[in-house]
Amino acid sequence: MAWLFENSGAIVGPSLLAFRQIAIFAWVPLLSAWFGGADAGKIAFIAVAGFQPVVINTWQGVKGLPPAYRELADVLIFSRIDYVRLVALPGTLPAIFTGLHAGLIHAWLAALGLELFLNVTPGIGGRLNEGSQLFDMDLLFLGIIILAVIGLFYNSSAVWLETRLLRRRTR
Repeated sequence: MAWLFENSGAIVGPSLLAFRQIAIFAWVPLLSAWFGGADAGKIAFIAVAGFQPVVINTWQGVKGLPPAYRELADVLIFSRIDYVRLVALPGTLPAIFTGLHAGLIHAWLAALGLELFLNVTPGIGGRLNEGSQLFDMDLLFLGIIILAVIGLFYNSSAVWLETRLLRRRTR
């Protein structure tokens, strides 16, 4: 897969790095103009938030594959599909999962940020705003505890999936 990134790296690399520098909430006006303020706009915003860490980590994982892997695949006369399936994908899975963990965190923070700062739905963020305005510390602490439990559930689910998918790699 390194052959795919050798030529495109000059274009993709700076584009990804520029995309990375844009504050996540700077996308809100553009996405709400394109998709509206309904669920489609919210989903697009959360997808943009989770996209960047996944793509950058995957790209860096592919770039980090040792050249000897490609040379060995050439000697063994692997097709491009075999190289991707047998060498590149297993070699980049740790970087991909690192990106998925970070993307999950970014997407979760974006979803909460939509509720908290834009007050678009009566979710957990809306309840935190309500607790803040009413000085209801019980509601605030309950919201924070719920956020922690959901975050732990997301993280545990990602670790479980990573363990299952990488189990074959460690054998």
